[in-house]
Amino acid sequence: MQMCGDCEVSTIFKTHLSYLIHSMKIRLVHKQALLLIASVLVTVIAMGSLSAWNLRNGFSDFLAARDIERLEQFAELVSVSAERSGSIEKMQAQGTGLHELLHEFARTHGVAPIRAIEDAISGHQIKKALGLKPPQRPIDSIDAFKDRIAVYNKEGRLILGSPSFSASVPTIDRPITVNQQVVAFVRMTTLKPVPNEVEYRFLTLQYKSTLTVAILLLLSALIIALWISKQWVKPLLEVQNASEQIAQGKFQTRLSTERSDEIGDAMRNINSMASSLEKLEASRRQWLADMSHELRTPLTVLKGEIEALQDGVIKLSPEALISLREEVVKINALVEDLHLLAMSDLKALPCYFEELDAKKLIANIVQRFQRQANQKGLKLQCQLSVNPEVVVHWDKQRIEQLIGNLIDNSLRHTDAPGNVILKVKTTSHQTVLISIEDTAPSVSTKDLQRMFEPLFRADKSRVRSTGGSGLGLAICKQITKSHHGNLVANISELGGIKMRLELPINFGTVS
Repeated sequence: MQMCGDCEVSTIFKTHLSYLIHSMKIRLVHKQALLLIASVLVTVIAMGSLSAWNLRNGFSDFLAARDIERLEQFAELVSVSAERSGSIEKMQAQGTGLHELLHEFARTHGVAPIRAIEDAISGHQIKKALGLKPPQRPIDSIDAFKDRIAVYNKEGRLILGSPSFSASVPTIDRPITVNQQVVAFVRMTTLKPVPNEVEYRFLTLQYKSTLTVAILLLLSALIIALWISKQWVKPLLEVQNASEQIAQGKFQTRLSTERSDEIGDAMRNINSMASSLEKLEASRRQWLADMSHELRTPLTVLKGEIEALQDGVIKLSPEALISLREEVVKINALVEDLHLLAMSDLKALPCYFEELDAKKLIANIVQRFQRQANQKGLKLQCQLSVNPEVVVHWDKQRIEQLIGNLIDNSLRHTDAPGNVILKVKTTSHQTVLISIEDTAPSVSTKDLQRMFEPLFRADKSRVRSTGGSGLGLAICKQITKSHHGNLVANISELGGIKMRLELPINFGTVS
């Protein structure tokens, strides 16, 4: 029955919430922070490694490009000096050698002065004589540049500088021109690819800077991660507390839903679930009260009649037995209706679809209620605005029960003299539209929304004295659902209620 289903749903809900609450404790904020920190750490390591690789290779390329630029500048200086003297030979005769050219080159291009070079050479020789390790000269210094260049004439004979370079050492040449004629060239050995002091110092400084930035980024990421995690976990903790209260049966619990993100959607869903459970609990309690009341009335009558027979107040006769049977029939009908509703809550009502003539089926149903309408002083009309033959796939027994309950409900709750009008027509959506409306009395809009609830009766005009178990319209709703149709109640223009039933023509298959 519905109550057992509610208990099962509540148990499953509590189990899942307990698992959710247990798995969400403490660890979520840490996981969130660690995930963000790990992402930043991987990014920093990747960028740092790439930067280090680029610096290592890029610095060598930078030194090589600057070395060539310095060679070209020196070749241009020699060309100007030779052109000023008239030729390379006259420049040499005037006492201008490589030493003097380097002095001028250092002065005009802002490199280390030659005296510093000479001091460095002297210090190098002194330490070498004393057996100490001489200081390593920077590979891009003017001193190192001096040792790597020489001036050759066009025939390849050394003019200025150190003796000829080894043939195995790669060199770079740049021309020396006088009056736009190449008269000689400057030859320079290329830089050694191995790390040197300058490169080491430069790369070390860059690596330290990169490491410092990485540490700062990680610290910033840690602070931001903790802040973001707290911002995300705070509403989840509220959801946890609210879920725990709902699991304990406090269905009036609600959450503030000011957020517009997914967490806000989850909070609104929690509120909606709590509201549904609160209504379900109220409905369950009302269901128990109504069902006990419905069963108490016929059982009380039956008990009184049996006790009267036992005390001899009423003599045992066929009339007394008939009265007892009527009460038993009422109880049996109520139990059958309750069983039908309970089955429909657990699963769809079993239906056996077959091909039927809708017009003939509905006309036969209306004909069965003509006598009841006449006895109450009511006029029951049937208006079939359908084709001569409308073949539908319906469950005949269920549809007879559905339409019969709707007609019986109108006949029971319509004052005489009055009218009950049934209209049938087909629509363009391959459905059959059936409307049943009656004259006064009607019900309030509030009661209209509850008409399909089990055991619900509108007071005053639609009272229990008119008969019925109070389950007929609820059963109609379930039968309509099993046929994938739609059933709604509205206020009728005739002064009563209008039931609008829409059923698909070919939903079911013969089974």
